[in-house]
Amino acid sequence: MWRRWYRNFRVEWHWIKHDIVRRWHLDTPAGIMGILSMISGLLLFIIIGNAAAHIFRSFVPWVSGSKVSSVYWESIGFGLKVSSAFLLFTGSLIIYFLLKFSERR
Repeated sequence: MWRRWYRNFRVEWHWIKHDIVRRWHLDTPAGIMGILSMISGLLLFIIIGNAAAHIFRSFVPWVSGSKVSSVYWESIGFGLKVSSAFLLFTGSLIIYFLLKFSERR
């Protein structure tokens, strides 16, 4: 009985994946770049939110003494992370639009 359910589930899952790929054109280069730009945008959003929460937590009890250096290096790390994620996001977004507007109809 479990084998029959598992087999039915696999068949349904196969057709669901097939429909999603065909409906949203995820098997094209523009579709792949769209997925990459969505993932990189989400990554950028998470990095900025995490850094804002961390900086807020660092500054609430007033930074003094030995914490100044840790906050400084955290801000340098934040800048590096955000700039690399932003470059990845904008690059993938530009390539996505180039592929989307240059593909044949």
